[in-house]
Amino acid sequence: MRFPSKEQRLYLANILADRWFFSRSIGADPQSILVVKWDEIGDMATATHVFALLRASYPSATITLLCKPFVRSLVENDPHIDRIITDIRAYDSVYHLVVELRGTWGTLLRSLWHKAKYRVGRAEIRLKHKGSQLHEIDTNFEIIQPVLKPHVIPADPALYYSEADAARVNEFLETNNIKAFAIIHAGARRKLRQWNHERFALAAQYLHDRYGLQIIFAGSGEDAQDIAAIRSQLSFPAYDFTAGFSLSQFSCLCSRASFYLGNESGPMHIASAFGTPLIGLFGPGVPYVFYPRSQRSAVLHIILSCNPCDQVHCVHPENPCISRIQVSEVLVKIDEILHK
Repeated sequence: MRFPSKEQRLYLANILADRWFFSRSIGADPQSILVVKWDEIGDMATATHVFALLRASYPSATITLLCKPFVRSLVENDPHIDRIITDIRAYDSVYHLVVELRGTWGTLLRSLWHKAKYRVGRAEIRLKHKGSQLHEIDTNFEIIQPVLKPHVIPADPALYYSEADAARVNEFLETNNIKAFAIIHAGARRKLRQWNHERFALAAQYLHDRYGLQIIFAGSGEDAQDIAAIRSQLSFPAYDFTAGFSLSQFSCLCSRASFYLGNESGPMHIASAFGTPLIGLFGPGVPYVFYPRSQRSAVLHIILSCNPCDQVHCVHPENPCISRIQVSEVLVKIDEILHK
């Protein structure tokens, strides 16, 4: 990796802007707050406590979220958010407080152009903990800690779904006569994060035979081929919760599940937010930073000397780290969690 990296250059620019161009005192209680979280599904799921904590500190403020379009449905039912925008160009006015949980050059330039009155951001926290990155939930809390009222205490991320979402999920479960069930998510944004089909099939078969759980495969349309390959190896019918369902409906499904098994990915963090018993399978990801923290969760992570990597180019292509997780290890963890 070249030094400084593209991300490091953006962090440096944010630090300089925060120190030179924005007020160092928040002053009066802000009446308009913009939270910038231009990030992926899992990253958003580990940041939702920010909205509740800001609302607890500033109950009369208008809280706007700027996020990627496909993430919107995950947080559109959050009662602590007043408005969601999904186009950086829609950041077109002055906000008293800007919280930059994850931004871009575009969001930085707009904060400067529209003269945000006070701003806190990720870059300062990453610099403060350089070499010992915090868990993502803690990083998000530290970003906003300077602007929280003294009486506000830390909180865990929480996700919300609507009555319409619940009705849609109930219809799916009732139509398929699904009672107790486990969710399996076999997809991931990077191939090096994906456990293989045969092992997922063996784990699914175990959950069905040992615990009587029906299996629901979750994901996006991109996961259809992988799901079909796993389902073809099962001795019982399994179900597909992919096309036609929103992230908030998936949230509702997680709240009803008896168990969740999946690779490091956004859906895992959604399940964790609901306290669903789960196992997260980690490959080349940085240890600890994105581990699930719910009470009934476990992580299997074979950490090699090459970790962390760019998650694209593997120095052990014949046996990458995710493939070193054995089925037997997963079955032991399933028993530990479901017997608690």
